[in-house]
Amino acid sequence: MKYHIHYVLIVFLLVGCTGKTANTIVVTDETSNVIDLTNGLKNIQTVRLSEIADSVTFIPFETMPQSLQGQGQKNIIFSIPYIFYYDKYFDWTGKYCGTIVKKGQGPYEEPEGGLLLYKDNRFYSKGSKFIEYDVTGKPTGKIRYLYAGYDDDNGILKNVSAFFSTGDYFAVYNYPLDVYFFNKDFETVSSRRILEVDSVKPLYNNIGDSKAVTSYKDHILFYNFMNDTVFYVTDTDLEPKWVVSFDDPARLPTEVILNSQESLREAIPAFRSGSIENTELVQLTDNKHKVVAVYETESYLIFQMTEIITFAEPRGKEPPKPYIVCYDKHTGKTVRVKGNGFEDDLLGMDYFYPLLGVFDEKLITYIWPYELLSYIDECREKGRAVNPQLLVLSKQVKEDDNPVLILAHLKK
Repeated sequence: MKYHIHYVLIVFLLVGCTGKTANTIVVTDETSNVIDLTNGLKNIQTVRLSEIADSVTFIPFETMPQSLQGQGQKNIIFSIPYIFYYDKYFDWTGKYCGTIVKKGQGPYEEPEGGLLLYKDNRFYSKGSKFIEYDVTGKPTGKIRYLYAGYDDDNGILKNVSAFFSTGDYFAVYNYPLDVYFFNKDFETVSSRRILEVDSVKPLYNNIGDSKAVTSYKDHILFYNFMNDTVFYVTDTDLEPKWVVSFDDPARLPTEVILNSQESLREAIPAFRSGSIENTELVQLTDNKHKVVAVYETESYLIFQMTEIITFAEPRGKEPPKPYIVCYDKHTGKTVRVKGNGFEDDLLGMDYFYPLLGVFDEKLITYIWPYELLSYIDECREKGRAVNPQLLVLSKQVKEDDNPVLILAHLKK
């Protein structure tokens, strides 16, 4: 299976703070769970999928006119009991259950990047406002505007990269500095600053796709990309759990993660004139490594990571592919998985990369039916054996169907 990742400089507008004094999260010496990512990147080993997983299953998303999926599978959200794709939701057999956000049924707004939640028989969407829906997807009338200006006393920043539930509360991560917590009435109850800066610049960059919030059993994990700390989210706070030792020269500098306006201003005209190679941005970012997401399982912490090569294709360079680093919670060893993912000795494909992350002890990726059918045809042309599971799946889907989730179940 082939995966491609593209890097884009995305500039976000930072509107301003709420007026509340946010507390800064400080990691103390009492935090003993340290993951040595710096040396782990050098410990490159081939890891077979069968070493960590015992089986593979499939979930074909039901295909009908109202359930069609386009591109953007990175915005799929896994939860219990539903799988969300933008405003559509499916059960864990792939059956289409409905669409949450409908025009003509009260306040309408498409959720940003698939920011939907299900909690206590209610659905919630996050765009420029919080909207609550009943179990049928009809708005209940509970709404909260989030732009500063609509609600000057408690207006929050617009640049929300995560929307999640924490016990009886909700939370949002306003990239890059603050986490805000809300009660069920959408009232702000607390906020936490995750990095102190001398001054707040008007613009920030977010290089590449990153996912700050993941889940493990009853825990919500929050990864602080600025100081490489994994937190467990409590109802209205952040509790440091794992400290990641990730140092120069491999690490992408925090100043770049936050944003270097001078480098960006220099890079864009230099790129247009063909003199990008000597810019500060290239010097700061080329061949640096960045954590994209962190997932915890019973046995591992699994890091999705990538190497950065700015404007790779226009510069005639091969865009680097994402890779995986595994930290074994039992042995304390950290390993960078060789190549593009786990060697796929369960399905017989080239490799298995959990493109959609890890949820409920499952590594999850996806394949489009037309890709599956093309792969089988290619194997037959080359005289290669095809896994019987894939042959059975190929008879259950049509070429233009929705994608199929592939789940590798981790060993207990």
